[in-house]
Amino acid sequence: MVRKPHKKSRLGCIECKRRHIKCDEGRPICGNCNISRRDCSYASMISEAHIILEQFPRTSTSAGTADKQRPSDSPNPSQAGSDIDSPPVNPLHLELFHHFVQDLSVSLGLDRIVSGSRAIGLMGSMLAAPYLMDQILAFSALHLSILRRDQQKHYKYHADQLQTHAISAFNGLKLEVNPENCLPLFMFASCLANHTLCEKLVFRADSFDGFVDDFVQCLRLHCGIRTITSQSWHFLLETPLKDTLRGAGQALDEGPPGDECLELLSLVNTTVSDSATRKTYHQAIESLQKTLNANRVSSNEYDAMSLVVSWPVMVPPAYSDRLAERQPEALVILAYYAALVHMHSDIWLFGDSGSYILRSVNGYLGPSWEQCLRWPNEILQSYSGASEMRTSADLGGTPVA
Repeated sequence: MVRKPHKKSRLGCIECKRRHIKCDEGRPICGNCNISRRDCSYASMISEAHIILEQFPRTSTSAGTADKQRPSDSPNPSQAGSDIDSPPVNPLHLELFHHFVQDLSVSLGLDRIVSGSRAIGLMGSMLAAPYLMDQILAFSALHLSILRRDQQKHYKYHADQLQTHAISAFNGLKLEVNPENCLPLFMFASCLANHTLCEKLVFRADSFDGFVDDFVQCLRLHCGIRTITSQSWHFLLETPLKDTLRGAGQALDEGPPGDECLELLSLVNTTVSDSATRKTYHQAIESLQKTLNANRVSSNEYDAMSLVVSWPVMVPPAYSDRLAERQPEALVILAYYAALVHMHSDIWLFGDSGSYILRSVNGYLGPSWEQCLRWPNEILQSYSGASEMRTSADLGGTPVA
């Protein structure tokens, strides 16, 4: 039987092109993907995500004490062992890679996810993608900058430089996701997201306005990363990470329902008249409640860390715009997220940032918003104690004023 010819859709989605079927080009989800419940993404969306990454600063923009470096403060080659632009591998890189394998991977829970032949396969993915290897070394250097205060500038400088190389190398490739590169691409996106979130929380700006600007930038980066990785989801479900990815989604959907955000939803429904903004806030709050639900039954540090870093990935892009405008409701939502972060202030990725954000939002909004911040403030008080003594100065950041 002769196949009936059809006009090709040059602007169709990636999934329809992969399946060699005509796409109706519906946005955000085309008809075919909607019916078959497939992940739908467009090449133009991927280009936009690359643009977000290209706009991401090549070094940290935070103005915090630990992050301020005059050119004379940067380690010279004799201090650092060798410069990042020297031969591809040097003693510093070996040190950072060893630290990743022995310590950081355990802290991130990778040893629980893969072992044996799967771990070898994962290592092969890292070695085959230079942009991923640079980002892993950068994250390792960031971790050491927090652990080793006496060498903080040294490791933080190299964390910035290696991340610069990673982002530049990634942007230069203009990758089209396929079964072969989906795993290193996902690992790069996850590592970059965690690195950036930690940097903005621990090595934060001197002022709250500066911190909010940095955190907005972090949320927008997460949005770009989400766009890049969403198209690879069906490929990732064929990799060694498939069980972990499915489990993470189930944990968010199956957590026992709570009511922490009910007052927050009531606030938004009462004070926000614009329907689009109200919908944006509802999405952000619903994602946060899911995270809080799952957090209630998390059993270990790895699960807790994964949950805290999941909300910036789920938050709708428009929320970043409202937060950048310092809309009071957006700041209250941020305070609720900060309460979750504060529950896990003993995790190196977060430090005392939850406490800092909560106190800063209280001071920024003033007494008239105190009732709206009742639940976050209760968390701030109930979780005060030994973990509260770990100031950002202990973790390498700017102490709370």
